Amino acid sequence: MDFARINTRRDAEQGATWHVEFDGEPLFNKDEAIEMDFLGLESDAGRRASAAMVRKLDKKSKGKRKSTQLSVQEMINAAEDSEQARAEFYSRLCTGWRRVTYIEDEDLDNPEAKPVPMEFSRENALKLFSTRTWLMEGIDRFLGDKSNFTREIVTS
Repeated sequence: MDFARINTRRDAEQGATWHVEFDGEPLFNKDEAIEMDFLGLESDAGRRASAAMVRKLDKKSKGKRKSTQLSVQEMINAAEDSEQARAEFYSRLCTGWRRVTYIEDEDLDNPEAKPVPMEFSRENALKLFSTRTWLMEGIDRFLGDKSNFTREIVTS
């Protein structure tokens, strides 16, 4: 790769596909990989989503920055706010998915409940990331690895 031609912002705008995994194992639906498409962190959407997340967390913190000044309940609330802000952040970067299914929370332990296909929308992405927070660990790793977004430049 030609050092002078690396353009991570351009590559982030092109996006990349994450093959959803759990504990390092790829997940499948009917023998086909479950996939999610994301813009990179350096994309315009990524920078705007980052700014929105920082603003939201600042507003929620009400000027309280040090955990030593927070009660246990305030720290729990701050952690929940942070998790929700991350879910919103990822829902802004997600541009589509394939083979994602969903079961409502109240039916997760019901063996009779059948997963239903979940159509992609920003609203559904927020719902999915907010309720299946384990996904965010994999998304963190995927988005944090610039090689997922780096395009090979061919020069002659």
